[in-house]
Amino acid sequence: MKTILTLLLLCISVLGFSQINTTASKISFTFESKKVTGSIGDIQSQSEIDLSQLENSKIKGSVSVSSLETGNFLRDGHLMWETYFNRSDYPRIYFESTAITAKGTASYSVLGNLTIKGISKPVTFTAVKTDGLIKISGTIYTSDWDITIDKERTNNKLTIVMELQLEGV
Repeated sequence: MKTILTLLLLCISVLGFSQINTTASKISFTFESKKVTGSIGDIQSQSEIDLSQLENSKIKGSVSVSSLETGNFLRDGHLMWETYFNRSDYPRIYFESTAITAKGTASYSVLGNLTIKGISKPVTFTAVKTDGLIKISGTIYTSDWDITIDKERTNNKLTIVMELQLEGV
């Protein structure tokens, strides 16, 4: 009886939550000072999205460093080296939200931890909810994660855009 009650409560707590369609979702970035754009994929997600109250959601997932593409084969290979992303020791980049708060009707602030090269730092992104899609964007400085492209911190600014397509919406 206790097992049945536990399973019932678990099912009720998951009702109303959507999952992220990792195949239809995409993550892009712009390295501002170099005017380099790219994408990163092999998205894995353990997110639970409550579309009626996004504040009750949990966004959690990772991407593969090997999937990083900037349109330049040589640059992409170079970014895998130990000096930059160190793909052999840190093959994935992780994000997990810690709080989501409403900023308006369909706009939210997403606080979370971003882990690159084993270094976890708090970040704040902005999310906008539309039909079946949550678009999350923000900026980071790669040098904060020991990926220094330029000696000047401001020249290591990276804008990230995550377009998370939801399942069955």
